[in-house]
Amino acid sequence: MRFFFSSKSLLIIAFFCFSTQFASAQSSEPAIASLLQVEGAVEAVTAKSPKGRRGINGMLLFAGDKISTAENSKATIEYRDGSRVRLFQNSQLILNLSEEQATSKRTFKFQLSLNKGSLRGRFLKGLQRTRIRTPTAQIGVKGTSVRIKDNDNRATVSLTEGQVEVSNLSSKTILNPGQWLPDFGRTEDLTEKVAPLPNILHLKTFDYELDFRDGKSKQLKFSVQLQHGISGKTVARSGLVVFESDYYSIRLPKRFMLDKKGFARVLVGIDPPRLTDPGFKGLITIRAFMDQDGFDDVAEGS
Repeated sequence: MRFFFSSKSLLIIAFFCFSTQFASAQSSEPAIASLLQVEGAVEAVTAKSPKGRRGINGMLLFAGDKISTAENSKATIEYRDGSRVRLFQNSQLILNLSEEQATSKRTFKFQLSLNKGSLRGRFLKGLQRTRIRTPTAQIGVKGTSVRIKDNDNRATVSLTEGQVEVSNLSSKTILNPGQWLPDFGRTEDLTEKVAPLPNILHLKTFDYELDFRDGKSKQLKFSVQLQHGISGKTVARSGLVVFESDYYSIRLPKRFMLDKKGFARVLVGIDPPRLTDPGFKGLITIRAFMDQDGFDDVAEGS
């Protein structure tokens, strides 16, 4: 989705979440992540609270901590590099490891265990190496937007961006953007299960040319439609959607619900870029994703 300034700088919009900063660690061991966007009943089992304690926003997390969500509950785990894991209801995740690597750029090695349930991960490309273990499979992540579900020794992995390697006891395969592995077991041939993601969140606006020479903010109208990935036909299915963006001067709507036809209209406000910002190149990444379990068959919109 492209937007053009009259100054000929290019702005590409795609949707995504809220930025945050970590509190300073108050432990002899450095915190590896922080708990955010807690909804409902979330429990954290830690070295200091082996019987578990209520998870709260801003809570520091350390290697070995276990996060569990109850019915109609969820939470976000944000790592030091900005990578995020959204843990959905009835799920359990262990943060096994987070190590900073001795490389020319600041990179991290993450290891996680999804014991049950489902998650959506947004891992920064080129800045991390992540492995996620489930009872059914191992997933190697290379900078990516990925969804993973594992219940009763049946797993599903779907990919919108980047690349993942998925392996079980008998085989392994690579997933590329727009592909998924639906409902597989420990010993099935994964190469025979790879398929295109059936559905996608489609984003549309009519305001593709933005002129900030007047120094005023702009408001864009977006339509969001859940549709079939190949035919483009409407998919009548309601669900929660979140917009994300890394742009520092954007006003995104709060989480909203698609109606029974899979459709919604929202407004996005964009302030002019700071002219003194040498890091701004006119490119903004924005994403839209389904913020609940049961939508592993839906690719993220951009």
